[in-house]
Amino acid sequence: MAGPAPVIARARTAVRVSLTSRLEELADDTAAGRHAPRLLVGVSGGADSLALLATTAWVASRMGLEAEAGIVDHGLQESSARVAERTGAQVERLGATAHVLRIEVPDHAPGGLENAARDARHHALERLAEERGSLALLLGHTLDDQAEQVLMALARGAGPRALAGIPRRRGLLLRPFLGSGRDETTALRRVDTEQICRLLDVDFWQDPMNSDPTYLRSRVRHRLMPLLREVLGEQIDENLARSADLVRPDSEHLDAEAAALLEGLRRDAAPTREEDDLLLLDVHALAATPEPLRTRVLRDASRLAEQIAATPSGKSLLRRQVLAIDALTVRWHGQASVPLPGRIEVARRDGLLVWRRNDP
Repeated sequence: MAGPAPVIARARTAVRVSLTSRLEELADDTAAGRHAPRLLVGVSGGADSLALLATTAWVASRMGLEAEAGIVDHGLQESSARVAERTGAQVERLGATAHVLRIEVPDHAPGGLENAARDARHHALERLAEERGSLALLLGHTLDDQAEQVLMALARGAGPRALAGIPRRRGLLLRPFLGSGRDETTALRRVDTEQICRLLDVDFWQDPMNSDPTYLRSRVRHRLMPLLREVLGEQIDENLARSADLVRPDSEHLDAEAAALLEGLRRDAAPTREEDDLLLLDVHALAATPEPLRTRVLRDASRLAEQIAATPSGKSLLRRQVLAIDALTVRWHGQASVPLPGRIEVARRDGLLVWRRNDP
């Protein structure tokens, strides 16, 4: 008896490896009992997510697990409800349970419509996964998505965290089609997911927003990436994804070190604390820290202070602002406080670096 087509076999292996890693993680989790033997797949109706659902349903049935699909209707197009209904029928045909989630995306959200829709979608899927007690939430990002993400990060001069690209896993969230990270052949491409759908006789939807040049990702996908393949070679997608893999371990290690250091430097109970103070750090201990860790601590402290203040601005923390705070730390000569997003400022006072409200 002939086995599955090679592309289907590769997809099944990718999902099985990702799920096995997740189950091994849960084996050491004392709170794992809150989970049901159930997997949730985020499904848009496109080839990537339907190929992932079909693959996950097959793998789940052989691992004694249920497969369900979360179909998010953003309501951004007139046909969105009809697309969600049609996708639900496809999901049921593939042997999974469909859940249609209707959400509202703010028209003028900070960061643009694409980012707002993504954030709203992820929140909705994570809530559903929690409600259903899912062991994992699987998303269908491919190597093409990874290459586009890294390229856009490079274009805006982003730091290592953004250059590390889309993570393969984060808690219960898994992206099996990004591959194992140890064997580059385990990642799937967009052409692979479309082939899987055709082989399984699955009709997939082509979201018109994905080809709308109004959106940056669409321009990168349909204009820039083809040009780069022509000029630099067809391997450019794999090369960009490899760069993310090379950056990610170092970035994650330094981020973890910085998070632990930040907690150790906090002096929020200092006797000199004032009413508008949000976060206080030992400036002398921080100054003795190597710059790669120190600037990460300053970045994370600034974001934490904005959360504590509960005054989100929608503006990004800029590198020049982090460097200005660093100057307060290691090149102190009585300079003024540094204003930050969220009506916050950072000042040096009594041996402390102080994040405080800066209400007009």
